[in-house]
Amino acid sequence: MQDIIQKLEIYGYLLLFFSSFGGSVLGILSAGVLSSLGKLDLIASILAASSGNICGSMILVFLAKYKKSFFKSRYARKIALVSLWLRRYGVFLIFANKYTYGFKTILPLVVGISSYPLKKFIFWNILSAFFWGSLAGAGGFFASNMAIHLFEQWKHYLYILPLCLLGLIGLFFLLKNIKIKKLFLATKS
Repeated sequence: MQDIIQKLEIYGYLLLFFSSFGGSVLGILSAGVLSSLGKLDLIASILAASSGNICGSMILVFLAKYKKSFFKSRYARKIALVSLWLRRYGVFLIFANKYTYGFKTILPLVVGISSYPLKKFIFWNILSAFFWGSLAGAGGFFASNMAIHLFEQWKHYLYILPLCLLGLIGLFFLLKNIKIKKLFLATKS
């Protein structure tokens, strides 16, 4: 375990940079946790993740710009829908793009294919990437401190955690069965 943490201290920023190409939140959250433990620097982690995210988006923009026919033939409906949204919502969509799974890939492709101003996208993409990195990194940093303090206070009562988890799973299945019964009764009448 110590060997893995030592390797993360050495190669963590590089790994974080490449994991953020596709907008992986898990990488920056993990870096926030490691920063709270003193293994990584939070500011450097945010910079690495944001830079990787910017590079990933820009690679997609330029791929779409020079390979339009490939992307248009495969994702025609999604590209049409997102280009309508881009015209309607503009900058807000660029910010929301960082937090929506599956949408992170399509928006840069649409910008590359469409006539959306590239300089405008670059500016807002850089701003939103640093906002995304700061929010996720700080979230991981402060959530880990809170979890560590919570576990220190409740370490004598750890048997309650699996019971709570089982209770939540039971509640989930109970609510799911109630919903299925309501749907069955609604279709029956």
